[in-house]
Amino acid sequence: MTNPDVLNEDLISLIEDEARLRTVKQIAGLGVSSDPDFDTVIDLIQTKFSADAVFVAIIGRTEVHYQASTGELLPEVEACDALARRCLEGFSGPMLLSADGKGVEEAVPVYVRGVPVRVGSQLLGSLCLIGVEEPSDDEAESAMSKDLLAQALLLGSLFELKRSARNNAMAELHLSRANVRYALALKAGGIATFSWDRDAAMIECDELSREFLDLEGVSQISTRQLLRQIDINDVRGVRETMDQMLSSDEDVSFEFRVRSTGRYLLALCHVLESDDEGKPSKLLGVVIDLTNSKQSEAKMRLLLREVNHRVKNMLAILQSLAGQTLRHSQTPEGFTRAFSGRLQALATSHGLLSDQEWDDIELSNLLRTQIKPYSSHFDEQVLIEGPSFSVDADTAIALGLAVHELATNAMRYGALSMREGRLKIAMSQQGSGATACLIIVWTEQGGPVLQEAHRQGFGSILIKHSLDKIIGSEVSVRFDPTGAIVRFSLPMNAS
Repeated sequence: MTNPDVLNEDLISLIEDEARLRTVKQIAGLGVSSDPDFDTVIDLIQTKFSADAVFVAIIGRTEVHYQASTGELLPEVEACDALARRCLEGFSGPMLLSADGKGVEEAVPVYVRGVPVRVGSQLLGSLCLIGVEEPSDDEAESAMSKDLLAQALLLGSLFELKRSARNNAMAELHLSRANVRYALALKAGGIATFSWDRDAAMIECDELSREFLDLEGVSQISTRQLLRQIDINDVRGVRETMDQMLSSDEDVSFEFRVRSTGRYLLALCHVLESDDEGKPSKLLGVVIDLTNSKQSEAKMRLLLREVNHRVKNMLAILQSLAGQTLRHSQTPEGFTRAFSGRLQALATSHGLLSDQEWDDIELSNLLRTQIKPYSSHFDEQVLIEGPSFSVDADTAIALGLAVHELATNAMRYGALSMREGRLKIAMSQQGSGATACLIIVWTEQGGPVLQEAHRQGFGSILIKHSLDKIIGSEVSVRFDPTGAIVRFSLPMNAS
């Protein structure tokens, strides 16, 4: 009897061959699971050869995987593993095997036949038949060998088929996952997709593309229908770009606006197929919404023009301030103090405008910001009342200077120079339509009686000059026994 546990050096070298083991890993790398196709083949082999037991095994470096088995006379595990390895190089002969808990208590002499199973040119495992009839002569031996090799070839083809099917399934899974990732990336980036068939003159769009083009609910879009959605001023450029692509077979990009919504779009096109003449017949493309970026660019250009305009105005204002301050200053120290305060007033107004990106600012906020530095008890002394009004940049700068002059003099000579003094600023609208005016009344009470010298230095000239740039504005200053009263009148269309 042959001992299946004894492996010669050639068989050991064959089992450990790296190329063979790579094939084993490809077939059994994810594990060996029950497969009805292999079970059917093994059952047919058992019936054909009248075997007591049949199994097909995949032989690894140290482990044996059983793809399918059948019959009652299967050996115990270790003996079965050894037999599977011996059959890897082909084996036939009688053996004394112990059954694997199948009700046979003692070792049984059996005749065993085994052949290798190949996938392509590489040995994968073995097909083993236990308890078959021993061939009676050379002719029967040859016939059995030929039949077993045919069965092994069938099993090898089935392994190859299963490997290909699994690889295809994995490829489809990877592709599906990649498609999901790309779809999520496109969605996160707000990128729409489309395809164009030149011969059919039809465009297939995803939902986002139809939303971009203001064609929601339309499944397919004709080329003519697309052109009707493009702003009339952009149609010519789009046609020229597409003609360039059709003649050169190169990727192109073009920008256009949607006629109905004004949305600004960027399209990128790639040639997918070409006809027999080499001209593009099918295109793939993506569409990106540039509306926000275009609006930001336009706003930035407008802001830069505004800043340039403000710089010029500021230089003119500084020149005027310096001249007026110098004419009304008796000492260099007085000039420095007055001019610095007026520069600070300009800086305060500019800070508010900058925070609003040079848009209109709220008038009461401007008043509080200019007055607060000159009132030690602002909340107690100052009351600002009336509806909410907004003023533009030019008005804000002019009013800022005027209010600064009033607040400075109120702190020195007027209501804000005493704890008991009070300042009330009332805002209202007078008239309507084109003749509507914004009225601001500055009323001081509880301060000292102004002397004539202080009245002349009250800054009324500078206040009036500050508002000169606002066409149609008026300012009046008077001094009651209770304090100064200043009235501003500004056209509503200017503010």
